[in-house]
Amino acid sequence: MTFAAASGKLKYLGRVLAVLVVVGILANCSSTPPPEDYADENYSANDPYEDINRVTFAFNQTVDGVLLKPLAEIYVGVVPQWGRDRVNDILNNLGEPGNFANAMLQWELERAVTSMLRFAFNSTIGLGGFFEIAEDIGLSRADEDFGQTLAIWGVGEGPYLVLPLFGPSNPRDAVGIGVGWLMDPFTRALRSHERFQRFAASGIDQRSRHIDDLETLEETSIDFYSTLRELYRQHRSNEIRNGELPPPLPIPSITLEEYSDEEFDQVSANGQASEE
Repeated sequence: MTFAAASGKLKYLGRVLAVLVVVGILANCSSTPPPEDYADENYSANDPYEDINRVTFAFNQTVDGVLLKPLAEIYVGVVPQWGRDRVNDILNNLGEPGNFANAMLQWELERAVTSMLRFAFNSTIGLGGFFEIAEDIGLSRADEDFGQTLAIWGVGEGPYLVLPLFGPSNPRDAVGIGVGWLMDPFTRALRSHERFQRFAASGIDQRSRHIDDLETLEETSIDFYSTLRELYRQHRSNEIRNGELPPPLPIPSITLEEYSDEEFDQVSANGQASEE
């Protein structure tokens, strides 16, 4: 083994260990504290670090206003919709191996097979994902990530967090970001500048698709921070359930068959007496 190859492996191992350390720290914070540990208003929002989160949120808003939003607006103004769709298709195709791996870990075999076939069709007939071929033949995309996998395994979300640049999250999803980066085969296949280009293109692409929506939301929200917090939670809950409705709340019912005639007459008499 050459010195350069050994050095490269050591650097990669160092990155893996660093991410695992972060994963361990966040995992220790991932359980949700009991209600008595929070004031009522904080517990209802599950946001015990709100002061710090709001500082990070303000930082992210500044970065968005100075850099990301202007770049997204230039991107929309210069690149026609057809070209933006092709960029989105390529980025989606690069994410299919991660979708496949997490679907397997969740034992969602149908979704795993769909992701595998999507990647095969779009990478070949679709020219490396440049064209969305799989959707046209009934293979719909289903986003899966390691944060969702942890939720399926029963890991609690923990308190709400706002991550620098990444935005709304929680300890479980923060761990999912780190593990997802390690699981992604393109993390090793792409060179460092190519990984950065992919990250930047993904951010600009996503931001460009929500320019009007976020502007309207910010203008109509009394508290933009709180609004995004609740929308994030609802969105992640929907992804974890794979779009299925949550189980209905049990509604207690009383049937007349539970009473004999004498008992029913007694209940009716008591009711009339209370009204008088």
